[in-house]
Amino acid sequence: MSNNTTTACASPMKATSNGVFQGDDPLHFALPLLILQICIVLVLTRGLAILLRPLRQPRVIAEIVVLNDETFAIMVLMAVFTTFITTPLVMAVYKPAKQASKGIYKHRTIERSDPNSQLRILTCFHCARDIPTTINLIEASRGTEKREGLCVYAMHLMELSERSSAILMVHKARKNGLPFWNKLSNRGDSDQIVVAFEAFRQLSHVSVRPMTAISSLTNIHEDICSSAESKRAGIIILPFHKHQRIDGALETTRSDFRWVNRKVLENAPCSVGILVDRGLGGTSQVAASNVSSMITVLFFGGHDDREALAYGARMAEHPGISFTVVHFLPSSDLLGEIVRVDIDDDKKSSSDEAYLAEFKVKIAKVESVTFVEKTVKNGSETVEIIKEYSRSNLFVVGRMSEGPVASTLQPVKSDCPELGPVGCLLTSAEFTTSASVLVVQQYTGSAKSELSMPLTKVVNANDVEEDD
Repeated sequence: MSNNTTTACASPMKATSNGVFQGDDPLHFALPLLILQICIVLVLTRGLAILLRPLRQPRVIAEIVVLNDETFAIMVLMAVFTTFITTPLVMAVYKPAKQASKGIYKHRTIERSDPNSQLRILTCFHCARDIPTTINLIEASRGTEKREGLCVYAMHLMELSERSSAILMVHKARKNGLPFWNKLSNRGDSDQIVVAFEAFRQLSHVSVRPMTAISSLTNIHEDICSSAESKRAGIIILPFHKHQRIDGALETTRSDFRWVNRKVLENAPCSVGILVDRGLGGTSQVAASNVSSMITVLFFGGHDDREALAYGARMAEHPGISFTVVHFLPSSDLLGEIVRVDIDDDKKSSSDEAYLAEFKVKIAKVESVTFVEKTVKNGSETVEIIKEYSRSNLFVVGRMSEGPVASTLQPVKSDCPELGPVGCLLTSAEFTTSASVLVVQQYTGSAKSELSMPLTKVVNANDVEEDD
């Protein structure tokens, strides 16, 4: 039986409520709680003063037991100060996402020296609609039996509001240590989620462990990052904040989900993938024997593209997947026109060449894998070549592709820099395709990832000669 884990994280205390008649508990808010504390101190001290007056106790005892006006004023001010300073102080000091995990956390990426080591994936979803694509992606990521296996942690992201119903769900989760969805009387999406993952676990023999994160959307990225750290995940897969409509266009599900993804990209302890779902494998789970998908990796260069290729190479081991790698190379004319100003350019290029050479050796005798090299002169040719593979079921691309060819791509008007230039192109309205897109960012150990679109500095070669 799969292990179910619940992470219940309460949101910071707000100042005021909407009132009892709106379903809010006044004691869960700072201002009503402060007023209650002051009233209790006032009633107790003045009550004791009234009770001790007939007994004619010595003045010293009365001053010790009963607060005088000066002491009472000081205590009220202290109550006000502690009530309002506690929450921001705890939030400033306590950073769950920054906590170091216990033990050795070696494999923070999919690209690794030992590709046969176990891959741990933390995949997140918002509702039952995300389940078929999530399970089909897990199925494609299984790899071969020669590897140490695949371990998946499926995290259900749920928003914690100040409503009593949300608080009740947390209490149920904490009472028995199990997610509230395990209760048989609840016949909703939660039951479908548990049944779907349990059925997949038994049929595929993949270790799937459902989890629940109940938190406010402002803090839920900390639950995701801390869970990835504690589970030693190699990659976090997040759902895109837009879903596909019937007409094929992408519609925003909820803008808050976008900011969750951006915060995870900035603070993740491992690689991150954002999945743009266009119905990978259809609207239902596909059995392993019925899998028939075409997956394409667009390789321009850079660490993110190598991570995307590493993930794609694992998918290529599935017998039902046709895998294609398109490696874009600059033509001599393109190299003559531009010069990338980057000190680490040679080092990055050599890393890409070494990884591609190793990959070509591995796939030399694999019929289901195709490696194609395309030489292009400009960005328009690159886009036309990408359109040739629009019938793929899944594109796997790096978030920040590098190299001279990537620099020629014209920036697409998009409000989603978390997808990067290539991801924005594949999800734009101008690019017609029914393929899902997985945008991958490799963990590099830097403090924070840059989410703005990269502006590649391109210099004309003739200008460089004139300066010399």
